[in-house]
Amino acid sequence: MTYRLYNADTLNRYAKECHQRSVDKGFWNDLYSVMHYLMLVISELSEAVEADRKGKWAMLDHDTIDTLQRIEGEPFVKMFLDEVKDTVEDEIADAEIRLFDLLGHFHNGREIPSYDVNTARSTYENNEPPEMLTEAFMPIISTLCDGFLFDYRTRAVLYAIKSLEQLCDHLGIDLMAHIELKMKYNETRPAKHGKKY
Repeated sequence: MTYRLYNADTLNRYAKECHQRSVDKGFWNDLYSVMHYLMLVISELSEAVEADRKGKWAMLDHDTIDTLQRIEGEPFVKMFLDEVKDTVEDEIADAEIRLFDLLGHFHNGREIPSYDVNTARSTYENNEPPEMLTEAFMPIISTLCDGFLFDYRTRAVLYAIKSLEQLCDHLGIDLMAHIELKMKYNETRPAKHGKKY
């Protein structure tokens, strides 16, 4: 597969951008443990499982993605809410944005070490994912948690980003488009969206 998301330039750009947006919205005003932020990633993947259970998939074609990328303001928000919000693709994009936010926090504006980028393992590069999303997410979540427990956090986050991109490739999801659409939508929302985290 061709990695649109998992390459050094994109990883560094998204890590800086997602973290800065998160800081600007006030999500880092109160610091919590890294386990707290890890659980926020896992909760997004749990929401993707719930969306799948309800049959909520966006399955956007190229024309719909192109329209969503071109339109702005209220028409964009309405179309995003109608076509994308709370779908499997949207929740996976949320998980990736949280992973990028964590990378940005860990590296505080510094480049992610190229050795880490180039040597990060992944789950679905040479393996077909299981049909059930629950089973497809479990190895990703398990390895991500191990990385936080055993203090190789950057490598674990990179592994999760890479594995989720591969999973989405198998599922026919344009993950990068969904991340960009979610970031565009998030810019229309007020700081903290009224939530504690």
